[in-house]
Formats: sequence, C-alpha cells, structure tokens
Amino acid sequence: MSKTVSVGVVGPSHWAYMASVMAEKLQQIQTAGETGIARIPPSVYRDAREFYGLVLEAAGDSTPVNPPASINAYALASDAIRAVTAGASRADVGEMLGKQKALLDRLQQPRRLDAEELQTLSALYGMFVWLKQEGESDAYEQSVAFESSGLRLS
Repeated sequence: MSKTVSVGVVGPSHWAYMASVMAEKLQQIQTAGETGIARIPPSVYRDAREFYGLVLEAAGDSTPVNPPASINAYALASDAIRAVTAGASRADVGEMLGKQKALLDRLQQPRRLDAEELQTLSALYGMFVWLKQEGESDAYEQSVAFESSGLRLS
C-alpha cells in the first residue's frame, strides 16, 4: 500500500488552521521581541515544522519521501514568499526558506531576538498569513463546488 498523500489532502486548506495559529503567535513574538512570550500549541508547532520539512525536501537535491506533498508545500511556500517579497528570485526563496526553518526550529527556546531574526520572523509571519488566507479561500471554493454539484451537507 502506498503512503503517498494526495496533493489535495495537503493543499492550502489542510494547512489553514496551523497557519492561522502560527500567524497569531508570531505576531505576539514579534511585538515582544522575544520567543518566550507566546506558547505555540505543540500540535500546531509540529505541523508548522512538518510543513517546512516538506518544503525543504522539495527544495533539496534528493528525491522527497512524499513528492506530491513536498512539491505542493514548496509551491505554496515559494508563492507566499514571492507575494510577501516582491522580486524574490529562486535563490532568494531558497535562502529565505532555510532561514525561516532555522528560526522556526528555535522558537520554543525562550530568548530575545536580534534584528536579523526579527526580520526573518516578519517574513515568516507574512508567509503564514498568506497561507492562512489561501487555505480559507481554498476551503470556500471547495464548499461552493460541493454545493454546486447538487449535494448538500446535512
């Protein structure tokens, strides 16, 4: 039996809740300038790290464990970065993704953030806000398509 996950399962609506909570918590961290201020729920933090793991698998040189999920996550993340950072090249996107993942991995360690980390945090926040909005839009479109098909949720 294949463990490959359908692209639709890990589309933007799959990540919307995680992105919403992460955006809220990152805003709290950014306002305070330190990581210990916001307690990210463990399951949300795990999902955020999983998302970035998929992204970096697709960006790497080896074949991802789950190519559809990794490529889809990478496409979402690179679209978000390009939406937040106008004119970002592929190299810029790759560098920014690496910095964001490194910061994400250190968010649970209470400490003050330096200026570079705050800049990366701002980009990470923008990425999660974008992902949240895309996820909500995707979920709405799926709902409308379902209702248009003549089927109804009871």
